[in-house]
Amino acid sequence: MTPETLIGGFFGVVWVIVIVSSAIADRLPLETRVDLGLEDLDDPRTPEEIRLAYARGQLTEAEMERRLEVAVDPRTETIRAAVEPVSGIGPETALNIAAEFDSERDLQEASREDLEEVPNVGPKRAEAILERL
Repeated sequence: MTPETLIGGFFGVVWVIVIVSSAIADRLPLETRVDLGLEDLDDPRTPEEIRLAYARGQLTEAEMERRLEVAVDPRTETIRAAVEPVSGIGPETALNIAAEFDSERDLQEASREDLEEVPNVGPKRAEAILERL
């Protein structure tokens, strides 16, 4: 057996292990994935993540309720879809915007100053959002 064959076989085995491990990790419960360090709860967004962060003392009850309200509200997705295409607006900022405005119409009627009150939205982002809407 040549060294090239051994090295190729070794990398083949490693590749299979990585693929299988990834498939298994995706099926683990969220709490287990967090405990193993495969996911974090720095910014919980889904109801499951929000509840787990609250259970672990990472969110106050009021913050948990606010986040759950935003997470399950269908208007949140409408507002996020409207602002995420704007340059510099990622999922976190889009969620912050959705939490501050009740509807897409409210967002469209917002002033630049209203938008600048949202965390992570400064003058340039506020102007870009207004131009997009």
